[in-house]
Amino acid sequence: MRKSKLLSTEVGWLKKETLHILDLVPLSTSSVAPTFSIAAAYGSMVALMGPYAIMGVVTSFPFFLFAAIIFRQLNKKAPHCGASYHWGTRFIGKKYGGFQFWIVTLAYFLSLPPIIIPAGEYTLDMFYRLGLITRTMELSIFWDSIVGIIWAIIAAIPLLLGAKPTARFTEAFLFLELVILSAFIVIGITSLSTHIVNSFSWSWFFAPKWFSSSSYFFGLAATMVIVATILDGWEIDSYAAEESKKPKLWPGLSGIIGLISVFIIYMITMPIMTIETPISALSSSVDPLARWASYVIPQYVWLLDIAVITSTASSLWLTSYILIRAWYSAGREGLLPKTFAWTSEKFKSPWFATIISTLAMIIVQLIELTSPSIQSFFGLVLTAAGAFLLAEFGIDSITATIMWWREKAITMRDWIIRVIAPITAFGMIGTIIMGIIDAGPAFGYTTTEYGITLLAMASIGLVFLFKKFNVIIPDWLKEDNKVKERNLK
Repeated sequence: MRKSKLLSTEVGWLKKETLHILDLVPLSTSSVAPTFSIAAAYGSMVALMGPYAIMGVVTSFPFFLFAAIIFRQLNKKAPHCGASYHWGTRFIGKKYGGFQFWIVTLAYFLSLPPIIIPAGEYTLDMFYRLGLITRTMELSIFWDSIVGIIWAIIAAIPLLLGAKPTARFTEAFLFLELVILSAFIVIGITSLSTHIVNSFSWSWFFAPKWFSSSSYFFGLAATMVIVATILDGWEIDSYAAEESKKPKLWPGLSGIIGLISVFIIYMITMPIMTIETPISALSSSVDPLARWASYVIPQYVWLLDIAVITSTASSLWLTSYILIRAWYSAGREGLLPKTFAWTSEKFKSPWFATIISTLAMIIVQLIELTSPSIQSFFGLVLTAAGAFLLAEFGIDSITATIMWWREKAITMRDWIIRVIAPITAFGMIGTIIMGIIDAGPAFGYTTTEYGITLLAMASIGLVFLFKKFNVIIPDWLKEDNKVKERNLK
């Protein structure tokens, strides 16, 4: 018996037909979080490649665009809130999908600390610039953790209220973020003539020298691992498929639109920042956006902090949204305890999974207090998240490769997937392997330590190879409504 409409202790369904494509596009764009991504990752990228960090984005983009196209085609065949691991399970097998579920969990769980840690830093920075706190308090690891915990709790609110309120919060925050960022971009462009620090070069976008030697190439690969964390998030619409009004049409399409939109923002903002800011200032800053603004329009840096904070907040709950939907699906099917599929009767949101996700973020913030260097801790987790995100997209590409080559190709679209799927899989997995060589040492860890750490985390997923579970598809997503539950051998 259900004890509460809000905290039901039974497995329930998500609310169907609630998200329009006008909700899904902002979700996909905001989940990538352009302003936050630049602020959080561009400094680390510049530390590895200098002004050529932009090339890391350009080189990575085709692989992510291919991945987005693959997601769209997989979603057309099997829309499901489990998305990646559901496709692997349904089209390849349970052992394959079970292990992929763990990779998905690592990808998005490890993506949360690189969001929540800066959330505290940027909030304290804004308070300091407004004269509300002291410099000592702004630089305090303790207060950074406390503010991060507060943000984790705030992020849980829209998630508990359900998909539609989450979309509404996201749309409001995205609008504010883009208005402020656009204003600073215009100011940056109009100030170019008087604020040139580094002369513009087309080689920033592509320079053959980064393929000329192993040291250069591994540096590019390490940067591409970080880039994975600023070019992901668009796939949220696939995890929202069960809550979409047209689950076989809109999810995937909105992801492609979101990815392309954010890439354009990067290609405008990053070169302007590089022209107007010393490279050493960008590479050493925890918020290179604010550092850039301090050179161009210092009296309004706090306003840019607002854009970063709104971007960070929405990215925080949307990354959690993906993780929670994957956990909900796994709980519903028995891959995780059934408690993860407990849903609020009123809001149709997976409340238990949301609370566990929030508690996990709080624990990470407490662990941060034991780290001697926030920057080192942040960099390690950031690259680890990037590695597992690349692994997720790589495995999806392997799924598509096997599926489309196993079936008869009928249309030109089928042949396109046959070509781009193996290319994407090779690119994603290859980047992980090569990126490990430089990613660890860049943040104070040996290549061996970093590689073993990633392998140890991934090896836990072997447990799911032997986990028995059912593949459950809601009635409204089935082509055959007579089958309520599909058990795969």
